[in-house]
Amino acid sequence: MQFVGDAVMAVFGAPVPLEDHADRAVAAAAAMHAAQEQVNDGWVARGLAPFGLGIGVSTGPVAAAILGSDERLEYSVVGDTVNLTQRVQQWADPGETVLSSATMEALTAPIDAETLEPALVKGRQTPVAAHRFPPRAAPVAAT
Repeated sequence: MQFVGDAVMAVFGAPVPLEDHADRAVAAAAAMHAAQEQVNDGWVARGLAPFGLGIGVSTGPVAAAILGSDERLEYSVVGDTVNLTQRVQQWADPGETVLSSATMEALTAPIDAETLEPALVKGRQTPVAAHRFPPRAAPVAAT
């Protein structure tokens, strides 16, 4: 897991490949939405504004490495897949998760998701297809 500004980047299937990496990522996203709902319930009860959480998930090759110095080391991944994840996350409204088509294809069990109109994103020459689902459309238990 890596914190980047106001974002959290979680990696499934690196450095050790996992056959069910997409399922784990989608389950984690659903669990994050469920946890955020509980936090928001407490905030609203105290008169505070709820916090909106939108999640993007993408599947593909990355370059993974341990970066840093003797004082601070950090496991990090970089590459087009990381960039695409950020782009599809921008399409997620609060309470939603947007998956790349590669992630949808990698799931071992289908989920009910809306197919979005392909759109151009920064860094890509061809439109990107993605799928959006509300948190209740996916299993909540992350394994």
